[in-house]
Amino acid sequence: MPSLNKIFSHQMAYFTCGLVVFIFAATLGWEKLHYGFNFIDEGYHMTESWRLTAGDHFLKDKVTGALRHYTLINSLIFRVCPDITLLGFRKLQYFLTIFSLILLSVALYRFDKKYWYQPLIFSLFAFTGLDPIGMISNMYYQTYPHLFITFHIAFFLIALYSKQAIIRKFLFIISGLCLWLISLSLLHLSVIVVSPILLFIFSRKLKSNSFSFSFHDLCYALGPFVICWTAFIAIYNTSYLSNLMFSIDTILSISTYSPNTLININWEAIKHICISMIVLLVFFLCIKKFCISISIVCLTVLSFSIYFIIDTSFFGLLTPYYNGWFGCPMWLNSFLIAFTILFWAYIISKHFFKREYTRGEILAVILLTPFSVMALTMSIFSGLGVLSVLQCSIPAVAAIAVTIIYVGKIHKQTYAIKLFILILFCAPFYIATGWADWSFSFFDVSPRQANVTIEEGFGRGIKTNRVYYGLYGWIRSTSEKYTDKDDFIISYVVSPMVHMIAKRRPALDDTFISFGEIPMGYYDKSISKMKERNRYPKLAFVFESMPALAPISLKDGKYGWFGKQFALSLQSKDPISRYVLDNMKLKERYLLYEGIVVRCFVDDTINN
Repeated sequence: MPSLNKIFSHQMAYFTCGLVVFIFAATLGWEKLHYGFNFIDEGYHMTESWRLTAGDHFLKDKVTGALRHYTLINSLIFRVCPDITLLGFRKLQYFLTIFSLILLSVALYRFDKKYWYQPLIFSLFAFTGLDPIGMISNMYYQTYPHLFITFHIAFFLIALYSKQAIIRKFLFIISGLCLWLISLSLLHLSVIVVSPILLFIFSRKLKSNSFSFSFHDLCYALGPFVICWTAFIAIYNTSYLSNLMFSIDTILSISTYSPNTLININWEAIKHICISMIVLLVFFLCIKKFCISISIVCLTVLSFSIYFIIDTSFFGLLTPYYNGWFGCPMWLNSFLIAFTILFWAYIISKHFFKREYTRGEILAVILLTPFSVMALTMSIFSGLGVLSVLQCSIPAVAAIAVTIIYVGKIHKQTYAIKLFILILFCAPFYIATGWADWSFSFFDVSPRQANVTIEEGFGRGIKTNRVYYGLYGWIRSTSEKYTDKDDFIISYVVSPMVHMIAKRRPALDDTFISFGEIPMGYYDKSISKMKERNRYPKLAFVFESMPALAPISLKDGKYGWFGKQFALSLQSKDPISRYVLDNMKLKERYLLYEGIVVRCFVDDTINN
């Protein structure tokens, strides 16, 4: 029987310990999928995809839409599985997350034959899935890029170390296809195509035997991107290009995405990043300057300090990010950004002084190049700002791990010491981020307060609050009472999930109807297109406020409704309300909460 010393000198023992943590996190993550119903953003992602399988065309029936093609990918899922539910989509996201983590782990193992650390560093994503921010655990234009960048890097790494020419070429082609899928999910992320070019340049500059990426390899990696976009544009031709130009004009007219808003200095984010950079410098100085025993003592104190900084938002001196909803994820995000900045500064300095790169640094370059390109692009063009960097963070976390275990004297230490140092680094971020996610459901009550389960329809299996449960049932019964399967409906303001509950196609080209930012001229065009395409609505749900709960205090579990955003009256000037009031009759009312009503209008004269 092998001795304990022999067992714990092998990486399998530490892999097993990490795997236990990974499985525990995955179990909790699977359970978390059941909590929280979202009438707003998640409803939009689902409706805009489902409508393409219910008879709509993504260009002909939409004035805009050419910037986010994830709907085409999701529509394939709806076609393959027409009865898929909201929970089913979330589970699919979960399975794809686990698969991407396994694939990247295999790729990392092919690089250095080490696997002991992988379950531990990926355990956070086993819980949060592709959305560590804690917003929406579904397949949409933010999680698809995270999935495909992980796939791209995994296939790219495996290709780099494949000795058979045919397999190598095939894997580079698959990695290039993933680049195209990133840009298909969210068009402005097409800039990711420069990452293989940058790696090709780095391969010439790094002059490392462990990193060979030829011009022919580059062509195979870029080929699918060029070919697929050429074919896509050739198929849809001028209708796609005109839709694209109108989409860009429309989105730039929205204050959230105007150039003045996108390009700005976020001082709160900079404060987070600067503090994170200082802590990171202290972390690596402890490793480099002290003996291993003193380093561990210092790192233990530092780890507890990091958790206290996260929990108190730096002793209460910093404003928790995004209304306090994403305060903990922002700290993890800031450390990823700080590490990336320090890493590239270090790599450039080593090149300047002509120092040799370690194997871990080479691997980190391969991981961080596409991450850096995508992170920079997302932080500029996302309404979440720099927080969106978390939505492509799997490669960055892997890069930090390999950098730590290969740095200085740590590289020569036992697996036990390396694992302990990784735990000290990861634990405060993982615990804080995981707990914040567990306590939070975007625009619904916290999981512990979700006391009813939806039993029918698209929301089947989702646990939510009683108000949502009652509203869900009323929408289903009302739509069945007044409409048939092929009828069109309208729902506003900001209530796109109504279409999935009712299983009725939207009469208008857009389902995220908000009068706060979208110019009225856009809705004039929507009404005109509705009439032109003979998509007259049989039913209209008019919400005085979007059906959403906003957390007031995450720690205390206090939530509040949004105030009245819209008042329907004979004096309403917006084109949608004018159409509803002129052509439809009020049939039912539903009290959403005190002072806020949902009205149901029916048009029973369409065929006359």
